[in-house]
Amino acid sequence: MMPNAMVANATLQTEAGNPLNQDRGAVIAYGSRQIFVIADGAGGVAGGEEAAEFVVEFIRQNAALLDSSGSCVSTLQKMDHAVAQASNAGETTCVIAVVGEDQVFGASVGDSGAWLIGEKAIDDLTRGQSRKPLIGSGGARAVPYVRQTVGGEYLLLATDGLLKYTQAERIATVCRGWVTELPTPRLVELVRYPSGALPDDVTFILARL
Repeated sequence: MMPNAMVANATLQTEAGNPLNQDRGAVIAYGSRQIFVIADGAGGVAGGEEAAEFVVEFIRQNAALLDSSGSCVSTLQKMDHAVAQASNAGETTCVIAVVGEDQVFGASVGDSGAWLIGEKAIDDLTRGQSRKPLIGSGGARAVPYVRQTVGGEYLLLATDGLLKYTQAERIATVCRGWVTELPTPRLVELVRYPSGALPDDVTFILARL
């Protein structure tokens, strides 16, 4: 079992941009591993909120299985079929990230993302993912990733309410500015309209490694 020495701090934030916030997320400690999960329930169809909640609970119940990127893929596939069979659940994105001593691994479905932000570069861990089919369709294609960490990096999981509506470098600059005070309010403000409204629900997990 690897010691969980690489996660110095982690925070989860969600804010509604729609009348009903269909985003969900969780930070889960399991033994030596730190597990992060983000889900964005699909709008425009019924059951998006329920699907996102289902996903987070599914990861909590299956945390013991998440010991490699391959196991994350198989868990997402099982989740896809379970959500598809749930009578009240629609469809959702899902990103899983598992942090150990010197690596982060996981898998994703949809357009939520996971980034490793270093001093000079942004590594989009989920750049190879398929936007559709989503979890709950019964045909979701989970894409794995694994990356060695070097310390001094920031791990960001976020729904498209953050990633789609501002520039990547603006997000990275805010994350790199995390010294003592959490930068979470500033991340949300990157996408807030002058009216005070948000373009979409915004949910993210930010961890300092």
